[in-house]
Amino acid sequence: MRLAFTISAYRLHAFVRLGVYQIRELSPESPILISDDPSPESPEIKKIAEQCGCVYRRPAKRRGHFAADFQGLVNALAFAQAAACDVGIKVSQRFIFRKPESIAVLRRAFEDPNIMVATPGQPATNTNNRPSGGFAKFTTLSDIVAIRVGALSPDDLLQMYRGRLIREKVPWASFIECAIDDLHHSRFPGQTVKIPELTNPTADPVYLRRYQAGEQQYRELALKHGFNGIFPTTEWSQIEGKGYMCRPVVV
Repeated sequence: MRLAFTISAYRLHAFVRLGVYQIRELSPESPILISDDPSPESPEIKKIAEQCGCVYRRPAKRRGHFAADFQGLVNALAFAQAAACDVGIKVSQRFIFRKPESIAVLRRAFEDPNIMVATPGQPATNTNNRPSGGFAKFTTLSDIVAIRVGALSPDDLLQMYRGRLIREKVPWASFIECAIDDLHHSRFPGQTVKIPELTNPTADPVYLRRYQAGEQQYRELALKHGFNGIFPTTEWSQIEGKGYMCRPVVV
């Protein structure tokens, strides 16, 4: 089974570098796409892609947090299809595969030919003494989404999200978590799986997720690869301040 990975990127190039290094180590045969939303750090992210043999894509205009992340998923499916892979996996930049088990659980999920989509489920309120905050309210997390190639087309996926924005006149219509939950309950009922191993960390976690891990955990992993960097685990509204764009600008 061939897996293709897409890292949804914006600004935080240390996370992007770490994510690429870990995928290269844990799934060396897998192609990697970096789907970037334009920022002053984009040249550095593009440089990482070139140094590591990744494909790099960036639109001319910034899409904003939600739309860029969903576009990363659309790109992940298109990339996997173009690379003749079986499964396309979109990974948000602050989700890092730490141990081989994090890849193995994805492979096991898609060994069942009936499974079309795999994601994490609903996180516990507290994990490793860190609160999951508002994310604990979502029954599906969207920082890692795996879709079987051929289950639907990239355009179908994009139209699904656009349809939500037009149809649902509620504040959470643009939330990626809600859109991905639609795949579980509306598009592929009975043909999806929520993976416990990618939902809540253990004492020796197989992955790092920004609100379930500390900056030091990311830094220690990066140092094993011979580099250091800044690994903020705060909310985007705190990182960007008044410049934060959460709702879709272009979809």
